[in-house]
Amino acid sequence: MDKDIIKIWDQFRTGDRESFSVLFETFLDVLFRYGMKFVSDQELVKDCIQDLFVKLYNNRASLASTANPKLYLLFSLKNMIIDVIARDKRIMYVAPEDLPFIASYQYDDDQDDAAEERTKEMFEQVVRMLNPRQKEAIYLRFQLGLSYEEISHLLGINYQSARNLIHRSILKIRKKMNLAGFILLFLQVFE
Repeated sequence: MDKDIIKIWDQFRTGDRESFSVLFETFLDVLFRYGMKFVSDQELVKDCIQDLFVKLYNNRASLASTANPKLYLLFSLKNMIIDVIARDKRIMYVAPEDLPFIASYQYDDDQDDAAEERTKEMFEQVVRMLNPRQKEAIYLRFQLGLSYEEISHLLGINYQSARNLIHRSILKIRKKMNLAGFILLFLQVFE
């Protein structure tokens, strides 16, 4: 993890307002894109991010030091979204593994050729083969560049389970299409 971000996190915890702004600006896009993978309501995601930072600011003095502020924020946002979904559905608990993970192929409307359409169809077939947990693990590993240890923490599973989850996902992908091609498409989808 970037030592500067850890330093900024620690400065924020001691009340430095500029550090708070830097954290917000640094992680806003990552948090927004990650939140949009669980719900398609942009306003809900924006509200959760805002609530997260308000809560952080209000509780900054009691926050622990962390070696990975990005992971802390991703984990916190995911939990806030789970809480909002549970409240909206008036249920007690939504299990993290029951949370959907949204992946869709978006392409340039100007390129309406047959090759683009075949690529889109193949991508969508592969994505349908993956369960939400597998999609999230692939996203975390290849889009956000998280380590297996970080993924295991965020998904609430052990290290070996995180490795196995990604490995099984990759095997499924390889059955349908070239892994490198899929990962390139997957990265474009989630930008």
